[in-house]
Amino acid sequence: MSPQLSVRSAHPTDAGQLVPLFADLSHPATAMQVRNRLERLAGDPTYELWVVEDATGELIGFAAGHLLFPVEDDAPAAQLIALVTAGRARGRGVGTALCTMFEQWAMAKGAGRAQLNSGNRRTEAHTFYTSRGYTASGTRFTKPL
Repeated sequence: MSPQLSVRSAHPTDAGQLVPLFADLSHPATAMQVRNRLERLAGDPTYELWVVEDATGELIGFAAGHLLFPVEDDAPAAQLIALVTAGRARGRGVGTALCTMFEQWAMAKGAGRAQLNSGNRRTEAHTFYTSRGYTASGTRFTKPL
């Protein structure tokens, strides 16, 4: 990652700048929706949110992690629940920096494994995660409620 980029925890005040990143993640939201979500998660120690800022203070990456306590394991697991890099910033180490922050946080929280879900059409993301040592281990099923 370039020295002109920095990773930090996300704050509710970042909401406006996160709107285009949420759209890039295929989860469009208004600034108020993003702010409300960040505020809701801010006090929960099982969540952590990160952003990458460029030298001008513009947010060009976002990631979120969640600590899970699976019934099938003694150690917690950490799930990367979101990771997105602005299209113009891809290939500059933003995703790698966010993934590294997530993995370091997960280890510090005692997680025994890291996991994530990635949409079937996101083949570039699959290549990225595979290059970081992640392996496909199943199929996710969803149902709207």
